[in-house]
Amino acid sequence: MDGISGGWSLYIKDRRLVFCYNYLHKRTYIRSTKEVPIGEKVKLRYEFEKTGQEKYGAGGIGQLYINDEKVGEGQIPQTARFRFTLDESFDIGRDSASPVSEEYKAGAQFTGGNIERVVIDLVGEKHIDAGAEARAHMKRQ
Repeated sequence: MDGISGGWSLYIKDRRLVFCYNYLHKRTYIRSTKEVPIGEKVKLRYEFEKTGQEKYGAGGIGQLYINDEKVGEGQIPQTARFRFTLDESFDIGRDSASPVSEEYKAGAQFTGGNIERVVIDLVGEKHIDAGAEARAHMKRQ
């Protein structure tokens, strides 16, 4: 999601699950301690647990899972307060704009099998996009 100036990406490199969080060109990498299995259905998961006290932009702990087993963990010191950029993309199976990570090039695609399903589950406090809320209010007037 997003690109060279900021965003996040979940990908496989050298058979390891990798999460890259890019905050204003400061990249945090979390790598799995185990290889992603080949030739079977595999469930990959990333979770973020907020640990900072800030309402917006707080840091936390990122965790990687392969088939429900925790295989990686790392501290993410700070997150974006509201959004990354308006001119990048949210892609699944590829990074079609500028790359989030320095470990792959623009246009990189997943070629290691089929992605059958993607679930994004937002839990915890409701995050309000103040800009979207203002635009919706203006449309009603």
